[in-house]
Amino acid sequence: MVRCIPIRTLSMTGLLAGLFTAGVLTSAIAQQPQRIPPPQPAAAQPGDMSSTIRVDALAFRGSLFDDKARVDLYLAVPYQSMEFQEYNKMFAAQYRVTMAIRDTVGRKLLDTTFTRQVAEADYGTSRGKTGKADIVQRSFTLRPGTYRIEVTVTDQFSRRDYTQTKTLTVSDFNDELPALSSILYVSEIEQRGSRYSITPFIGDAIWNLENPLFIFFETYAERVPQQVGFSWKIAQKDGRLLSSGVSGSAETLKEKTQQHFMRLTYPPRPTAGTYSLTVRMHPFTTVLDTNETVSMTTRPFIIPRTATTAILSDLNRAIRQLRYVVPSQSDIDQILGAPTEADRQALFEDFWKKLDPTPNTTRNEAFEDYYARIEYANKVYKSYNEGWLTDMGMIYIIYGEPMNIERYTSQTGSALLVRWTYPNSQTFTFEDNTGFGDYRLRSALPPGARYQYKR
Repeated sequence: MVRCIPIRTLSMTGLLAGLFTAGVLTSAIAQQPQRIPPPQPAAAQPGDMSSTIRVDALAFRGSLFDDKARVDLYLAVPYQSMEFQEYNKMFAAQYRVTMAIRDTVGRKLLDTTFTRQVAEADYGTSRGKTGKADIVQRSFTLRPGTYRIEVTVTDQFSRRDYTQTKTLTVSDFNDELPALSSILYVSEIEQRGSRYSITPFIGDAIWNLENPLFIFFETYAERVPQQVGFSWKIAQKDGRLLSSGVSGSAETLKEKTQQHFMRLTYPPRPTAGTYSLTVRMHPFTTVLDTNETVSMTTRPFIIPRTATTAILSDLNRAIRQLRYVVPSQSDIDQILGAPTEADRQALFEDFWKKLDPTPNTTRNEAFEDYYARIEYANKVYKSYNEGWLTDMGMIYIIYGEPMNIERYTSQTGSALLVRWTYPNSQTFTFEDNTGFGDYRLRSALPPGARYQYKR
């Protein structure tokens, strides 16, 4: 088996996702004794970036005696997408899942609906502070072909709907051998002697590239034993390569169905975009012959273009825009005074890490909210300066949208005035003496006023 590096001990929520001993996974969901079932997901997946659902559809060989494949459908429902309500000193949520599978002409081959309940004792966890997601897995059998899989999640309390669709091509894994299954991303692996526990990573979008990422796949062979090796490549359609790797030694296929893990590597701060991950199996004699491919499998590998990507394209400007969140100008000067751009970016990122309301997730809501306010201010409150430098822009960035807005003229009729009212009867009055929308704050800011994230 391709050797992978065991990583840190998992929490109980990440344990017992799927176990295997001596190359054979043991899973509670196994329904077909002819094959080795793929890993079953943990109850919750940490580190989720998005507040919408994510879906994976993976094809594995079913029986050795017919062409039906087993399709494992994984669903991740982040806590941020649920509305929790307090009940009996717990915080509970409930949602309904509808799964449908259609063929290429739109005929519905499967339609199933079920309900899930989630309960947490900690309020912060229920609000998404730890990045938890409820993980669901269902298995179906399908003949070779191309299918459209539709998943809809309806939150019971908010009545919000979330929908994801996937296109899956199912191969005949008994037709052309050797063959490779679909690829499952794996975020965590823990080795306990000859046993392993894994946490699957659901979806094609890889939000957190700082943590290790592994892949799981199966090989199907007619002739055993035989020696093979593997290579992998992450590249865009035009051939631009993100990263690649090969197995370090020969892998002996001892079973007609065998399972493998490999660890992916990539450069720091890779360019956002849509890539494809391709895994190839090669013959191995005395060395790995990568010029000959006996089987291959692919899946999308997406690095999302986040707000961070756009903001860091002009780092010095983003640092100067910290003026409404830092305690003093000296904090900005210290970051700008770093000797290299890499040092400035490290200090900038460290600053925002300290303000992250959900430090156990890859998402920093305070960072996103602050720069979203700056972008809005630039669009709405631009005058002789950029919107974030105007008085209206400053108040909006620090306090957000006002609860009430009043417009009137001064007693002399020579100036236009706007009053913004916030909760607790806090008001700010702006005056335009030019008639060109150059509104100036009539009074000083309260002492210590600066941006604070509020969910």
